[in-house]
Amino acid sequence: MIKAIIFDFDGLILDTETYEIQSYQQVYEEHQIPFPHQRWLENIGTQGTFNPFDELLHAKKDLVLEKLDLERNAKYEQLTIDIQPREGVLEYLIRGKELGLKLAIASSSSKKWVTTYLERLGILPYFDCIHTSDDVKKVKPDPELYIKTINYFKLQPEEAIVFEDSANGSLAAIRAGIPCVIVPNETTSTLIFHEKVALRLKSKKEKTLDEVISYISQLK
Repeated sequence: MIKAIIFDFDGLILDTETYEIQSYQQVYEEHQIPFPHQRWLENIGTQGTFNPFDELLHAKKDLVLEKLDLERNAKYEQLTIDIQPREGVLEYLIRGKELGLKLAIASSSSKKWVTTYLERLGILPYFDCIHTSDDVKKVKPDPELYIKTINYFKLQPEEAIVFEDSANGSLAAIRAGIPCVIVPNETTSTLIFHEKVALRLKSKKEKTLDEVISYISQLK
């Protein structure tokens, strides 16, 4: 019996990833340097040593990282002025509560980043638990975030469903033993996902939460 739904945040609840990559691409275009698109994709859903500005700084020795950050942040803020949750997110949250499910977020981003957006969108009260990079030693694709979340609810892995949009995130869920449904966004749709992903959706409008739960339950 499914008792909890665990959501990734960036790219899954809110498509910040597409806007982030667009903001970096705009800065690169202004300096006429190709953006390292593939390296960016490989680092979605995790944290590492990759700095999106490395290639630009290598090519243009006169540029300053701090100034580039300011330029990029300004472009990102402009792109996200009217940002809204991805299609079907609110319906899943409402239905999850109606079904009496525990709702959680497990994100490799910081807690401040996640909660700021949840408050801005008015959906913070839906979540019973929020675990982020602030709460673990290792982020995705390590399973620690997901293991910590099911332990918080005192559940077995098969009693939860994870929703993810990235390859690194889905791998973390699979390593934790939790059934994973992927809903890739515009940026992550070309990534190669693990064969053990339980279900792939183009959007949460494709199946209702009840239909997803029924499908996952039949796999066991």
